[in-house]
Amino acid sequence: MSLLPRDSWSDFNRLLDATLPHTNARWSHGQFSPNVDVIEKETAFELIADLPGVDKKDISVTYDKNVLTISAATLQRDEHASEGKYIHKERYEGKMVRSFTLNNNLNANDIYAEFTDGVLVVVVPKIEPDMPQARDINIS
Repeated sequence: MSLLPRDSWSDFNRLLDATLPHTNARWSHGQFSPNVDVIEKETAFELIADLPGVDKKDISVTYDKNVLTISAATLQRDEHASEGKYIHKERYEGKMVRSFTLNNNLNANDIYAEFTDGVLVVVVPKIEPDMPQARDINIS
């Protein structure tokens, strides 16, 4: 009896990851890119990120030069293997980073975030773009 989960798709994915590591875009340079939904509402954009296993104190949301960056880190889970060793491991440990380029039609001073039950919600309020008023142009 084997304790390793086996199915043909996971074997195929493992083979691809080993043979063509660049095809796994969600993992790169020791970092993981979390799943994020972006919803456009009438007055704001909402970014909803799944951050399982992350403590609120280990999350950072920054905005600089029209780039919103979400970064987080999970704790090492070696305590689970204190009396044994891992024979199969799928849960991610380490740093997670995701960045988004935003337009100028937002109010950067009023961006806020909430974190509940492993889900981060970042709200980016919109502003009305400055539209030049119609006017007559003098001809010289």
